[in-house]
Amino acid sequence: FRLRMHPSRAFFAKLADYGTSILNDTNGQPITIAQFTTFENTPPDYLILGNVAEQGYGHDCFCLGLCMLHLFTGHAPYEEILEEVQCPENLKSRLRKVWNSKPYDVIRSAMYYIDSDGNESEDETLYNTLYRYLVLFGIPEHQFCAKKRGKVWRAINETLKSSSNYSKTPSLDAAVFEKDRTKYSLARGNHEIIANARRRLEEIDGAMEILLSLVSFDPKKRATPIDVINSKFMSGLIEDPTEFYDETDVVKSYTAYLTK
Repeated sequence: FRLRMHPSRAFFAKLADYGTSILNDTNGQPITIAQFTTFENTPPDYLILGNVAEQGYGHDCFCLGLCMLHLFTGHAPYEEILEEVQCPENLKSRLRKVWNSKPYDVIRSAMYYIDSDGNESEDETLYNTLYRYLVLFGIPEHQFCAKKRGKVWRAINETLKSSSNYSKTPSLDAAVFEKDRTKYSLARGNHEIIANARRRLEEIDGAMEILLSLVSFDPKKRATPIDVINSKFMSGLIEDPTEFYDETDVVKSYTAYLTK
């Protein structure tokens, strides 16, 4: 790959904070509380599957998708753009009941802490995190593991979908959800920052496709790093072997890896 830019615009991004990046022999093992660091970046499969969610590189790929969205907005991370978006009370109540059950011990352990008065308190960030993902990316048509781990999916469907197939009575949460989607949905939201990000993504061949693959709720459907490198989105950066560097170029070389 070759990325050419004028020296005045050539910035280097330095990545840091690798607290949960080392898997060792835990790849494929159930998640632990150690994987809950930045709550706003928690992959949705953790929140849907609870104790049976697996550690793996899919977590990193989901976070890469959030970073990509952040770059295309040109502004703050998604949780700051959607700061006013809060999980509706009915959905929050349903999730609280599920996440306080034994099959979701790992989530409960992450959410509850002892405050300065010695009392157990609840951090509500994860409620908002899951809901904001749904607002941004929509409720997936394919709801993985719905038969074995369907409690969270049922809570989502029965509170946020207005169809009578899911709820016998109209849900106030569904109206709130539609309002939030109208403003902040990546697919159709009218918020200026979101709309501009969508326009930029659609202007670059393959950009929206690879982003949506990275943020798939199903970890087995997410794009891998190899998928990203070989995607149409990256094709414009593939080095042309017929081109040569000019003697005035400042060249920074990095290790190359096989992509197939």
